[in-house]
Amino acid sequence: MLTLRIILSLIFIAACWRWGDLKNWRKYYPTILYMIINQLLYRFFVNGRYFLWRVENDFFLLNETFSFLFITFLIFPFMVMLFLANYPKTFNKKLFHFLLWIVIALGIETGAYLAGRITYHHGWNIWWSVAFNISIFPMLRFHFVKPIPAWIVSFLFAAFYIYYFHIPLSQY
Repeated sequence: MLTLRIILSLIFIAACWRWGDLKNWRKYYPTILYMIINQLLYRFFVNGRYFLWRVENDFFLLNETFSFLFITFLIFPFMVMLFLANYPKTFNKKLFHFLLWIVIALGIETGAYLAGRITYHHGWNIWWSVAFNISIFPMLRFHFVKPIPAWIVSFLFAAFYIYYFHIPLSQY
């Protein structure tokens, strides 16, 4: 039986095949790496001990770590490419594009939450995920256009989350 993550990855692959800019994937590669690195940094900082959100075990993908890596290295790259490859030019269309992707991400997360594939811990909840999604999609575009300033802003966001949620860095 196919799992939610496998189905989701097939949808993103098909969507990217249809609406993505696969022939110019190198153009999006730095921002794809930005997304992957941020995911891996989250994993590093929580170190399996202080999750804010946790990708839960998926039967087909062996365990939670493989599920996390599957999302990080398969689903997110296609999502980033679709988001950037279809970025519009006018302000109203840009606003709609951001809102559409925030709703898509929220819909995916809500489905995963209801299916027990993601859990929240240490004060994180769906509303924090909404706030995070509101920030991550503009950050993806910001990184695509101005990578160094985007990294600086990302470190400030990370510092905020570490401070606000009391992530115990001293243990590492």
